[in-house]
Amino acid sequence: MGNMNIILFICLASLMLGSCSSHPVSSKSQTPPQSDTIKNTAMPDYSSVAVIHQPTATSLLIGDTYYEITPASALANSTGSNLHPEDLHSGDLVSLTASKQTTGHFPQKGILLSLMRHEDEKSLLISQAIHHVLLNQEIGDIMALEIKSVSAQLITLQFRDLADKRKFECIVNIKSMDFQVKEIPYLTSKQNP
Repeated sequence: MGNMNIILFICLASLMLGSCSSHPVSSKSQTPPQSDTIKNTAMPDYSSVAVIHQPTATSLLIGDTYYEITPASALANSTGSNLHPEDLHSGDLVSLTASKQTTGHFPQKGILLSLMRHEDEKSLLISQAIHHVLLNQEIGDIMALEIKSVSAQLITLQFRDLADKRKFECIVNIKSMDFQVKEIPYLTSKQNP
């Protein structure tokens, strides 16, 4: 039995020594090559995204403010391509920086400094659905359109009439484009001191 233990010990030791290498193993990862065609298509936080309501060549109604487009206004999409005012459409989802003048009247006025239109796949579907609502809603002139929530198939929007007297909620099915609008309680700025 003693010889058997010695033979077993020698066999195990040879296996262990034989499997060792004088060259260390490297597990260094390599960074994938960068491409100029990679686009910034990360989905935005829809609760902080603005919606273009009424675009013209010189101004945009976004929320409750008409923003003047000046020669210094920087317009781009999420891929970094420059845009022109005529490239912007009702329902487009945008992030913007602007100066805003508080006038106490609706709609407010401001100057657009920069704007980025979101063009990831989900944002484009949402933009189409919102555009459909804007074209087909029966309230009349509206303002202060905002996205309240987004799920896989539904978008909840809220907006006010242009007279700033009534508030509405709209639920839109992104796939079928069916939507339902209902009036919700609202205290106007004149009623809420």
